[in-house]
Amino acid sequence: MSASFGGAGGGIGLVAIADHIDDASLWQDCFLYLAPVAAIAFTILTSWTFAKLEEREIRSKNAKAVATIRGEIADPDTSLERKNELRDMLKSLRDEQIAYRL
Repeated sequence: MSASFGGAGGGIGLVAIADHIDDASLWQDCFLYLAPVAAIAFTILTSWTFAKLEEREIRSKNAKAVATIRGEIADPDTSLERKNELRDMLKSLRDEQIAYRL
């Protein structure tokens, strides 16, 4: 949804610029015809940016989870049963890293 607003804002921005240019100018026509293209380009760019930010957040959370689990496995006070559970969790996190190419 935010990407759509970004695209609409980019297109409206070009129309606003064109509105302030002389009516007989070729530049006004260029800005008006480029507005839909700019709106689509801004939408794609905004969508890509949000996807990359989300991927970065997932990668960071996954790395923190792996570090926490490894720390708990290394703790000598952790029971053997709990360590086996943690190893299973660690395996599933590694599988997730592979599946999502983190």
